[in-house]
Amino acid sequence: MTLSPNLIVHNAKVITLDPTKPQVSAVATLNGVIVATGDDASILALAGPGTKILNLNGAMVIPGFNDSHNHMLEVGIKLTRISLDDCKSLKEMHDLVAAAAKKTPAGQWIIGEGWNESFLVENRVPTRADIDSATDKHPVLLKRFFNMDTVNSVALRMAGVDANTPDPAGGSIERFPDGTPNGILRAAAKLLVRNLLPAVTQEQCVEAIDKAGEQYLTYGITSIQEPGLYPWEIRGYMAAHREGKLRLRASLMPSWHGFREEENEAELDDRAANLGIWSGLGDDMLRMTALKMAVDGGTTSRTAWMFNPFVGETTVRDFNRLNPADLRRYFKRGHDLGWDIGIHAIGDRAHHESALAFADAVAANPRDHRHNIIHAYFASEPSLDAMAKYKIGAVIQPTFIYFEGDDLFRDVGEELAHEYKPAKTYLKRGIPMIASSDIPSTFHYNPFISLYSLVTRKTHKGTVIAPQEAISRMEALRSYTSSPTWLTREEHLKGILMPGMLADMAVLDRDYLTCSDEEILQIKVTTTILGGKVVYQRG
Repeated sequence: MTLSPNLIVHNAKVITLDPTKPQVSAVATLNGVIVATGDDASILALAGPGTKILNLNGAMVIPGFNDSHNHMLEVGIKLTRISLDDCKSLKEMHDLVAAAAKKTPAGQWIIGEGWNESFLVENRVPTRADIDSATDKHPVLLKRFFNMDTVNSVALRMAGVDANTPDPAGGSIERFPDGTPNGILRAAAKLLVRNLLPAVTQEQCVEAIDKAGEQYLTYGITSIQEPGLYPWEIRGYMAAHREGKLRLRASLMPSWHGFREEENEAELDDRAANLGIWSGLGDDMLRMTALKMAVDGGTTSRTAWMFNPFVGETTVRDFNRLNPADLRRYFKRGHDLGWDIGIHAIGDRAHHESALAFADAVAANPRDHRHNIIHAYFASEPSLDAMAKYKIGAVIQPTFIYFEGDDLFRDVGEELAHEYKPAKTYLKRGIPMIASSDIPSTFHYNPFISLYSLVTRKTHKGTVIAPQEAISRMEALRSYTSSPTWLTREEHLKGILMPGMLADMAVLDRDYLTCSDEEILQIKVTTTILGGKVVYQRG
């Protein structure tokens, strides 16, 4: 007996990414999997009494987006805090804190996230002087989008940080001219206050995952990979999955050396060696993938590992999370244990050292691996050679081009800025190139912002960054749908709309391939389908 499809979508322009059948008008699914693609007549003939039929009236359908570097749990938690993403001035920031103080019991934390000094009219980093008058009854911590916090005087007192407190290794307590802390905590210094925050409960984890997943589906995101998780965060994902609150597919990267400053070598080595697992354990909704490492910080926070000083500085400061010898030792250990590894490497020196260290680990013990450099800002010629020869992936964030690209000129100078995130070079060299958002270390997870910046190389101000690295619309689409499956060893499972693959799709309100470049930013998802079920419909 032949079973009829559960769902048929037809009268559509379906971009399958299947090289044998790149565009069709209809797709049939059964039990969460695509069973047939083709023209309307042949697919509609498969329908039975219980088949749900969606006439899409000519709309474009693409594979569901796969955001391969997305801190979904943190995004969900962020939704319960003050959002500073759209903050345009220090006064607005102050007023948001003051408003929160009015409804927060005295002594409890007020936390905000997402500020970027480049978006403030004052064009500077906020200090405690800008927020102290908002409340003297609450500790306040305001997270920059990456690697820097501003805290108020109450929080500094609680942490015991004063003029006599030395900078911690790998971090900086910024100070006023008189030597007193100004409330800016950079890199590892963030932990002086962050370690005082109340622990997130498992119930809060589940709620955060549920909330973030609901938002992601409205943008056609059907899969994410979350990097750098503590064991308690992994348990939060498992609880969400068990309770039916994991709304989309998630791949998890346990935190490993360098990523979390407060974790020690012994516990991290034990985590990788004694769990009795390696990359790939799980099902089609939740699985374990690579270990997440980090070697440096970022360019806009001036904590990246560079060959040369940042513009306006005379020395290369050491905010590194790992030294070169340890980097190589950890790569070898993780690789030999059978894990895939992804490492945060932003500075040109960080990228160079990481690529060569990966190459040495693979050369010494050849095996199938999915090692990758996360962020992959600036690639030296030796690093490109190593990545191509040993198939080391580049996981880039085009959102950074859009939201932060203008800051590159300020921080690294024009010449290096125009070598930023060389997507086309990676593809030409045969290096796996995967696009992602890295939310909340950027301002939004909207995949169309990434596609726009990959195609145009434009920032939100219209500045063009490294135009020679622009790629085609189809290349951009693959980088955000099918290419990420290489990282998670799921090439056989999803990312292409063809029989046997998971039925994850997004329906668009306009034609991504023919609309103007500027219209890419305006594209909206009207319907999201996950496992053959409609999980979101607009309006």
